[in-house]
Amino acid sequence: MTASQQPCSPSVTGDFVLALGPQARAWLCGIPDMQVLDSEPGMATLALRGAVLPQRLINGHHWLALADLIEGDLGDGAKHADAAHIVQREWRGRFAQVVWDCHGTTMTAFTDHTGSLPLYWYRDGTHFAIASDLRLLLNAPGCRREPDLEAIYHYLNFAAIPAPLTICRQIRRIEPGTRLRLRGTELECERYYLPEYPEDLRGTRAELCSQLRDQIVSSVHLFRPSGDDGWGCFLSGGTDSSSIVSILKRQHPDQPVRSCSIGFAEAGYDEMAFARLAAEACGAQPYFDAVDRERALQLLDTVLDAYDQPFGNASAIPTLACAQLGKSLGMSCMLAGDGGDEIFGGNQRYAKDKVMSAFYHLPGPLKSLARSATGLAAGGHNHLFNRIHSFTKRASLPNPDRFYSDDAFASDFYDTLLTDAFRAQVKRDASLAFMRLRFEQGEPAAELHRIMRLDLAMAIAQNDLVKVNGACKHHQVSVRFPYLDRALVDYTGRLRPEHKVRGLNKRDLFKQAMSGILPAAILNKPKQGFGLPVAVWLKDDPAMQAQVRSILMDERTRARGWIQPEFVAELIDRHMAGGWDYSAQIWQLLVLELWLRRYMNAH
Repeated sequence: MTASQQPCSPSVTGDFVLALGPQARAWLCGIPDMQVLDSEPGMATLALRGAVLPQRLINGHHWLALADLIEGDLGDGAKHADAAHIVQREWRGRFAQVVWDCHGTTMTAFTDHTGSLPLYWYRDGTHFAIASDLRLLLNAPGCRREPDLEAIYHYLNFAAIPAPLTICRQIRRIEPGTRLRLRGTELECERYYLPEYPEDLRGTRAELCSQLRDQIVSSVHLFRPSGDDGWGCFLSGGTDSSSIVSILKRQHPDQPVRSCSIGFAEAGYDEMAFARLAAEACGAQPYFDAVDRERALQLLDTVLDAYDQPFGNASAIPTLACAQLGKSLGMSCMLAGDGGDEIFGGNQRYAKDKVMSAFYHLPGPLKSLARSATGLAAGGHNHLFNRIHSFTKRASLPNPDRFYSDDAFASDFYDTLLTDAFRAQVKRDASLAFMRLRFEQGEPAAELHRIMRLDLAMAIAQNDLVKVNGACKHHQVSVRFPYLDRALVDYTGRLRPEHKVRGLNKRDLFKQAMSGILPAAILNKPKQGFGLPVAVWLKDDPAMQAQVRSILMDERTRARGWIQPEFVAELIDRHMAGGWDYSAQIWQLLVLELWLRRYMNAH
């Protein structure tokens, strides 16, 4: 199936389970809303629901997929079970494919280059199953709903559970750009794709700017859905989503481009003015909606429905609201700007890391003096002193340790947050060791590129794509990510680091490339993100505070024996006092407990 033969509606919003074992069929028949297909004795049993590319037979192999390929032929995965090189070289877009032979002796699964569509697998004795949603495996034969404490520790640090771990000890998730192969009783994983940074492009600044602009425009055009309606764009008002909307409108000025934006009443969180400006500048048709505290609490229940693992990033709330808005407007596909920060150099942490790197290379005695001076003033309710002390402490570390310290809640409060029983099973540096391992993957590169690759592996693959895919899938909307196009990611890897972050100027070459496409006000606006005003609501709403306390400190939560309730009470009090913003961590704890109650404790 070539790009020109792709179905009108991408098949990425359905689910499937493929299972081997003597009890496989009986188990699959017990899953609600799943169509169980007939299978021959000894063969894998397949269950489907929703938009899935159905089972096909090619060259003696069956295959099925969730897929929205922009270029490539899914049949190649069935023709060549060892075709990782074909997937890496020729496939562009989103896919999660499983191939198995007619004799039921081998099974191969591929995830796309960024792992935007999850695949989970499970094995117990004679049973093996692979599924597109973790919850579909929780009742598999022999599967015990035992939480993986190391996965929970990662969640408390990263706000999401990174592959290959999952919330369930017996279930694993295939990592991005990876092939999983089962041969009889042997199982192996092979990573076929990692972003690389040869940094080999040369030319004048004007030449490189023109080339980058052409590459960006080419990727965005290629990812444009077919037809004049039935699709639209996420539009936050930032440079990534705004540039995608503008490029699509310029491609066909006579055709409509619709955008969806979500706002808040709270100052510092609302970007509606920038979203409106971006839409008006290029002639797009903007649509707006808002999320207040009451609606956010209602959508918290939707978070539990939409995500097949605990997901603690509070920006899932406005993302769900935006996907819901698109669905209400008849959109079956939306384009999102995720990945732009991580390939163009737009993350504020990259500029901050340059400053920290300068501090790190100061003489040791000077660093010690600075840490001592700031430490004396920190620890109270002064937000500024706390931030300065945190900076000097983190800047004294090498990478990836200092980069990790942005996501180290459970590590920082290891002794006070976690119980003795939890700490006996998970070491303090477990999440840091996980990040160090990811930092070492891939070919050598400049330090900026190494942390950008780390962000693609962690912040994008394990968090942002989980967030957007989960929200869109819940509302039966497909989503495309033009700035994660493999060809574009590979191209930007050929640009030198100074073209991403020059001095402290982020997105240096990208901003020049987008001059004339985006208004200056958008290009020069400060980075804001797509956050939720939980910090404000927790401070201003006693009812919300009471609800959080009632869940996080009741007997059911205490009985898990993981989190020390006295520390949670102190955490909320610290947040209320204003010395530090702990709303993100409080939200993570809340979502974790509610998700566990709904799924892991069900019978």
